[in-house]
Amino acid sequence: MDDLDKLEELNKIAASYMAGQTFSLGDLVTWKPGLRNRKMPDYGEPMVVVEVLEASVHDETADSGSPYFREPLNVRCLLIDDDGDALIFHYDSRRLMPYQSYRLTVSN
Repeated sequence: MDDLDKLEELNKIAASYMAGQTFSLGDLVTWKPGLRNRKMPDYGEPMVVVEVLEASVHDETADSGSPYFREPLNVRCLLIDDDGDALIFHYDSRRLMPYQSYRLTVSN
């Protein structure tokens, strides 16, 4: 990938991040391409929104050198791990998109 391609990809990911998404309880979501910053779930794996927070929360343990520093976490999502257990985590909704949109993007 040359420098021009990298710049185009950077602009594409930044535009996707800045294009906020509003989610509701029960929505199926997944990571936007290029914006995954947590171990789980993998790209293309669905989560369900179980809570939309009125006010964002921030991880108070992350220091300014962490990519999680002051990240506004405004949705809680349930996913199923590799053992079949349900887990719930906080996420920044700007990094997420409707699950169906991901499936359509990959299909094309």
